[in-house]
Amino acid sequence: MKSFKMTTLKKILALLMAVALFWALIGCATDDPVPAPGDDEGVAADQEAPADPDPAPANDDDDDDVDPPEAPADPPEDPPAVDSAFAEHVTIVYACPQVIEGFNYNTDCEYARWILDQFNFTFQGVNLPWGDWHNMLSTWIMAQDMPDVAIFNYGDTTHADAANFVDQGLLKRLPDNWRERWPNVAGVFDVTTLGPRLEEEFGGVYFLPRARFYYNLLGDPLQNHWSLRLRNDWVEAVGVEPSTYWTIPEVLEIAALIRDQDPGDVGAGLVPIALTHQNAANFFLRANSTHWDTFYRGADGYYHWGAAAEDTLEGLLLYFEAFSEGLLDPEFVALAHDRDTEMFEVTGQAAIVYLGAPTSDIFPIRETFENNLGVDRSAVGIATLLGASGYYHQRDLINFWGAVIFSPDVDEAVFERWMYLMEFTASEEGYPGTQMGIRGVDWDREPDGTIISHNPPGTRLAGPIGEAKYPSLGHVLGSIILWDDLALDNPNLPLEYREESRVLYLERAAMSTPETFTAVDWDLFMFDSPAFRRAQGIDFSTEFAHLVTSATSRDDLIARYHEWIESQMAIVQPVLDELNAALAR
Repeated sequence: MKSFKMTTLKKILALLMAVALFWALIGCATDDPVPAPGDDEGVAADQEAPADPDPAPANDDDDDDVDPPEAPADPPEDPPAVDSAFAEHVTIVYACPQVIEGFNYNTDCEYARWILDQFNFTFQGVNLPWGDWHNMLSTWIMAQDMPDVAIFNYGDTTHADAANFVDQGLLKRLPDNWRERWPNVAGVFDVTTLGPRLEEEFGGVYFLPRARFYYNLLGDPLQNHWSLRLRNDWVEAVGVEPSTYWTIPEVLEIAALIRDQDPGDVGAGLVPIALTHQNAANFFLRANSTHWDTFYRGADGYYHWGAAAEDTLEGLLLYFEAFSEGLLDPEFVALAHDRDTEMFEVTGQAAIVYLGAPTSDIFPIRETFENNLGVDRSAVGIATLLGASGYYHQRDLINFWGAVIFSPDVDEAVFERWMYLMEFTASEEGYPGTQMGIRGVDWDREPDGTIISHNPPGTRLAGPIGEAKYPSLGHVLGSIILWDDLALDNPNLPLEYREESRVLYLERAAMSTPETFTAVDWDLFMFDSPAFRRAQGIDFSTEFAHLVTSATSRDDLIARYHEWIESQMAIVQPVLDELNAALAR
């Protein structure tokens, strides 16, 4: 089934796995004590897995040279002890979607109280609903009534608004000497890729992107964590050897075998591949066609529309094959959000799903499965999904999620206090606490710098009020490095799962080319026009699902697809004309 894979590639991957395990065994020994900040929920090894405390929405190469970049050399020293430098008590108003509505950070969490005591401030958190995040914050910014500090949902669809806010003087510009005053924050800023580009674009720093990875940065472009979850016990039962990577056609072959043999004796409720229509688009289209829902600069130097690319039609035909052969839930278009997850880990009727699997989830995914179904966690396989050509497809995730902004009228003491808090949480002393709690109580370091946990197995550190030891843990209290990073070093996750995740990330770089796993086109990222915004409003997931479910045959689907492409050109062609007039090379 894997005849397309070259012997050379196998050797590369074997080497990657050996290197990863080697570094794990020697504790990632290095001259610099640089452990990782991260994305795990803080559950001790071999214990109950917590649910994801922070449902973070997604932002959205060399094929042989896949060695990860080194950790930042000579990281800045930890900040001085927090004491009389913060003698003046201040109140800080902060807004982001991860603020817990109705939760008193000042009194209801020991970790939060420890942070607030150290930095001598009262915290007033404002929850921004996920669905209204950008609109609500933008309204406050335009009305010159924004909180002291907020998290801006930066992306290619919000860049134009960001530029407008800067032009109108509606955001604070950091002082010219900010790098010298807060070197840890500056170090994080520099690895986000976005930060330096915006500094160049705006002639100063108005946004501080929060890094997904810092000490454990695994690639540039940065790999995403979307992964297949498979019932490997069923895969083996139908005579297929499990793997950490599969092409879309291979997954369909496995799904057909499971459909025909029903190795789990599920019966009529068996769903070989459970996908919502949004996740079906990710599975069949995004994983096969890098630019399926956007514009891109081709090898000829001109811009093209990814929906009209040959790879997109190829993915659509695979989508139709799966639907017409009964490999998908017949009502997949109407499946509610997370219903595909439930089919896999709660009802046990699904063999394969395609969902996010950051390092912090590799262990909980299996624990939840085992607890719900009574099936050993080893039955769950995590794997990379490759396109039909055998290559991994993705646009650069970009090493950030959310950017810190300040009100232009923020009190200077408030601004400096938050900057010093971020300086601490970006330091070797401070960043583990954002998901592991208080040093000396919940965690510490061995003489060689290795992080160790003081909590017994089963301790739930982060999560819902009433269930977690520290509900405030997360990305709210000054976190500038996100949980993706520390998860690779967090002792509360079993080592085998951390190394499994590391290898998955590295394999994705190894199985790609610069054309299938693309770096950011910053010209396109920062482009804006009314026509461009209109084109961004096309609901590709819904449109393609309609084509698949309406077609009566492959030929009918191809005809419908070309008709649909033609019907969209009134929206798309003006954008192509603008892009090629302004940016073609």
